[in-house]
Amino acid sequence: MKRMTNPLARAAVASSALFIIATFSTCDFLTSDVFPRWLSYVEASVDFRAITVAQGLGSDATIENLEFAPYVTGGTDYSKVLVYATGNSTNRLILLSPESMEYKFTPTGAGFTRALASVSNGFLCGTQIVDPLNPGNTSASPIWTNATSVRVFRVGNPVTGLNYVVDPNSSLQGIFAEYPSAWGAATVSVTRDFDSLVGNFTLLDSDFANGYSVLSRRHSNGQGYTATFASAALFWAGGTVFDSAAAIKTGPFPVADDLAWLTDGGPVAYSRGDKGVNRLVRYKWGTGDFTTGAPAQEIDSLAFDEEDVRILSFDPSGTWWFIYDRVDGRLYKLRTWWK
Repeated sequence: MKRMTNPLARAAVASSALFIIATFSTCDFLTSDVFPRWLSYVEASVDFRAITVAQGLGSDATIENLEFAPYVTGGTDYSKVLVYATGNSTNRLILLSPESMEYKFTPTGAGFTRALASVSNGFLCGTQIVDPLNPGNTSASPIWTNATSVRVFRVGNPVTGLNYVVDPNSSLQGIFAEYPSAWGAATVSVTRDFDSLVGNFTLLDSDFANGYSVLSRRHSNGQGYTATFASAALFWAGGTVFDSAAAIKTGPFPVADDLAWLTDGGPVAYSRGDKGVNRLVRYKWGTGDFTTGAPAQEIDSLAFDEEDVRILSFDPSGTWWFIYDRVDGRLYKLRTWWK
């Protein structure tokens, strides 16, 4: 498919397609010959470039990370889409509506980094926790070894749930910890090697998806590996991670550009095809063989050849994913193709 590099033309095509999708009951005619395949899954979008300009980041701002952050308490939904963006030598945490994607608020404070999560009593951004009920209020998180690469997720109620952390201190090992809902000191903190071999890994994701899961890319072969533990005790137990006998293992599978995520429906990874067909591929939990190298089983996939459109994240429930069109400056929320 020939790519459009004119922002006005791309915006016009996108607007026309979204109108057609909203008007007609079928989208079978939205083929890759005319429209990108992902367009039929769009639920909402926003002119994010206009937001970054208004927030002082400029028109060439970069979205470093994005996370859907569910947070429902007391019968009220405080959920947000968290976007960490940089530009003009500064950074911003920008909160968007998860329904309409419209702009809501920009908290201020030192210590924001690309690490984002919905945690107990707040939204995590680097070393700060934002109060969902009063997002102008922030407090300090625990001090991380790696405040950029740390992965944090909550299990349980937004107020009383526990927080789980994978904080890589090198490409060989990470700190696995559990924190109480009120934060403070860790309840448990254990350093675990990623595997028993001297293998270097880049941590890509950790979340509660099919269990307590960790996803990394191995440097030696560029493949993705997932280890899933059935309980918190197994998650932060001693010993290695990816060759643990207690782990449900998924992989290896190809990972391009470090784009891979954990979802309840299976890990999803971006793959560059040998014949120029790039795809987002979903894999079946518990398939593949880490020892022999037999690959994980593909469930389904979506062609994705848009080099100017950046894939940002999948939420762990497997309901939503998010992309950013760097030409026309629009940020999109989409349904996953298997829902």
